[in-house]
Amino acid sequence: MSIGNTIIAVSSAASEPPQAARSIVRLSGAGVRQALEGVVSIVANPSANSVLPCRVRVCEGLTVEAMLYWFAAPHSYTGEEMAELHLWATGEVVRRLLDAIIQTHPQAVRPAKPGEFTQRAYLNGKMDLTQAEAVAQIVSSANTLQLAAAKKLLHGRFAQTIAAVGADILELLGLLEAGLDFTEEDITFIAVEQATARIAAQRERLQHLLDNSIQQERIIDLDAVGLAGLPNAGKSSLLNALLGSPRSIVSSQAATTRDVLTGVLDLNSTSCVLFDCAGLWADAGQKETIDQQAQSAAIDALQRAAAAVFCIDATKTDLSAERQILSRLQVQRLIPIATKADAIEPRALAQFLEKAQPLFAAPMLITSAHTGQGLAELKCAIQTALFEGRAGDAYADRLTLNQRHRQRLQEAIAALSSAADEIRSGQDEIAAMLLRQAYQTLGGLEHENVSEKILDGIFSRFCIGK
Repeated sequence: MSIGNTIIAVSSAASEPPQAARSIVRLSGAGVRQALEGVVSIVANPSANSVLPCRVRVCEGLTVEAMLYWFAAPHSYTGEEMAELHLWATGEVVRRLLDAIIQTHPQAVRPAKPGEFTQRAYLNGKMDLTQAEAVAQIVSSANTLQLAAAKKLLHGRFAQTIAAVGADILELLGLLEAGLDFTEEDITFIAVEQATARIAAQRERLQHLLDNSIQQERIIDLDAVGLAGLPNAGKSSLLNALLGSPRSIVSSQAATTRDVLTGVLDLNSTSCVLFDCAGLWADAGQKETIDQQAQSAAIDALQRAAAAVFCIDATKTDLSAERQILSRLQVQRLIPIATKADAIEPRALAQFLEKAQPLFAAPMLITSAHTGQGLAELKCAIQTALFEGRAGDAYADRLTLNQRHRQRLQEAIAALSSAADEIRSGQDEIAAMLLRQAYQTLGGLEHENVSEKILDGIFSRFCIGK
């Protein structure tokens, strides 16, 4: 695996004309200083870590002001000579700047691959593998809880636990092997009960990591929240109002929505996929085939959702259809709301709530897609529903583990369990082999036994510039 080239990439979010934003162009490698020559003019040559004003020649006739952040090796993120150009510019200007640097030094500078900056940090010993993977998790975190869990992984809590478990396994292995060396003499280095107890303690520590972790593959996709209710209950208007764009067709005609329409809803501490689907009929079995298919798709989507917002038109007086639908609708968390509050007098609204509230365990929210009434409260209720059962100290203390972590932990736990069984059977030699296997398995989480193919697979999931 060669890391000899100087790499370059944009490490900030993209901006498009005519919008100008603060853009960051990152370079790393032994040839960073040479790569900047002819493109970047600075007052003084950087030596140690420093921040210097500079002028950047983007192309013929276009020079912009910028700040050069210089990080001298080995005191940089990657452990190499590293530089960042910070400039206020549109996306097109930034793209031209990258082209100018690469074209000026085509043999020495190339575009960075996804995750290559972090991969170099790992290869140069600036972080271990789980910390490198935590960088990707932080970048892709969809909410503050995921972010907190990923940060704990980055700060080494996982590695510290693995190191402590590995140290105890090594100590126990030494005692077992010492006993094997003196089998002909009446010397006991560790009793069977002590050995199995120590193995059980370390196995429990590893199992605790598994049981109290968030599976990264499961949280990369956002939670889904569905809008449920009868046709013309105001779901489409509500979807558009919450998303801030006309995602769904709004019509006074009932049953205009037959497909599942989605959009990303940003909340205070998380985001979710909000979807609108076909209105639910109390007598769906008597409808035409296409309506029945729409009903099936709607029910399936709602039952798979993390939460559902059940919409009832506040101007309705007969709620028998809603009662029938609720009896057959099984969702994880239900948020009841009254829609179209702007279309009803306060006295009539109070009478409606008196009828509707007994249908639900949770308090009913009053909303209006037209005036915006209750939308902020609804967003808070959605976020609470998504975090329900996951908030608090127990959740906040969790780590985010990916499939590679989990597989290694499971393999180590299995090896430790087998080692304890062999010790009880008097097979210390086999037990020692299994303890060594457990130690090597845990070592593969950080540096040992990690092939180039595995590394490429890990870092290919990063975005470019990280």
